[in-house]
Amino acid sequence: MAAIVEVIVGMIFVYILLSILVTETNSLLSRATRLRSRNLRNTLDGIIQDPVMRAKVYTHPLIQLVKADPVMPNQRITEMEAQKIASGPIGTVDWIEPATFVDVVLKTVKVESDQQMFGDLLNIIDGMPAGPERRGLRLMVNRVMSTGQGTTELRQSLRFVQHRQVRSALADVLNQIDDQIGQLGLQPTNDASVMAGVLQNDNPYFRSALSAVMASAQSVDEVRANLENWFNSAMARASSSYAAKMKTLSVVVALLIALSVNIDTLHIARTLWEDPIRREQISSEVNFSVQSGQLQTEVNDAVEGGQGFTANQAQTDSDAEDVIGTGAELANRLQDIQNLRLPIGWFAEDLSIYSSDHPARGNPNNLWNYLPENNPDGWPLLLLGKLLGIAATVIAAAQGAPFWFGIVNRVLSR
Repeated sequence: MAAIVEVIVGMIFVYILLSILVTETNSLLSRATRLRSRNLRNTLDGIIQDPVMRAKVYTHPLIQLVKADPVMPNQRITEMEAQKIASGPIGTVDWIEPATFVDVVLKTVKVESDQQMFGDLLNIIDGMPAGPERRGLRLMVNRVMSTGQGTTELRQSLRFVQHRQVRSALADVLNQIDDQIGQLGLQPTNDASVMAGVLQNDNPYFRSALSAVMASAQSVDEVRANLENWFNSAMARASSSYAAKMKTLSVVVALLIALSVNIDTLHIARTLWEDPIRREQISSEVNFSVQSGQLQTEVNDAVEGGQGFTANQAQTDSDAEDVIGTGAELANRLQDIQNLRLPIGWFAEDLSIYSSDHPARGNPNNLWNYLPENNPDGWPLLLLGKLLGIAATVIAAAQGAPFWFGIVNRVLSR
């Protein structure tokens, strides 16, 4: 293998190990700060503008985006209380199944709407004496609420209500319900209460958004499909936002690691070029790692670990253990880089006994050389080279381990 190819392979190997270290560090920071969960909540905050609806959705047993007791769909809370609940401690959920989100939103909207639309009717029925008459009417109303069907049968059954005032009151409430549905431009179908709930929502932004999403829907199935598309579009934006944040975090983490450990691309490349034995050893190690599949496995594990928690994963007592385990992996990965026996790391050695043109005065790993009073002639050029070397390392590490693995795999397969 040509010397220049061995240098390239050696440098790429360093980049792969560093990229894996950066990815694992990102994963640790993401889990420790609940970054994915916070990104999800920020996205949902943008699409669920109603604070009361937000609190009910976030605390729903199928969502559990925040750590709080569930707020029941028919529970009455103030906007201030809802805002406090929705902005409370974040949970570990970082992704929600679209169908689950739609189910929770529709159920919450429907329960609230049913209470407003059929509440007076239920109150009259519940105030009737216990018996078959009250039970039969209750079953009919429940059918109308759940399916939208049976209003004709319900009206006809009123003729058999024995108490005239109750019969009249029930008829008046049914007329009011029909008028309300008609004024909203809806048909008495099973999605009437859902649409009514949307059109009557107190928050104008949430009402406008849902109305636009559901405007063309002719059935519950179309309503669900439109809502899922709306949610998926929001999640796509959330993914892009999260990817941008992680890209920025990768640059910051790579910079901190490169500076603290002193991983200088220019100095390492020059060392490999001047040391054929070390160069050949690293090339052989890279070739073995690639051919055996070990390096591919490590890259895949790092990428998968960097994806964060899966959908609706509840917080467990093992989170602390996971963090400790990841910290141990980071230490091992850093040791892997140091085991390459390349010029990595800092040291401080007084070189005042040597002349200004001594080769040791040009060692970029010796912090003593960067002090102007110690190295008045050489420190500017030394510092410039170090900055360029660190910058090259950071840019390379930010590309990610899969990128560099693909390149080294193609180089070695030739």
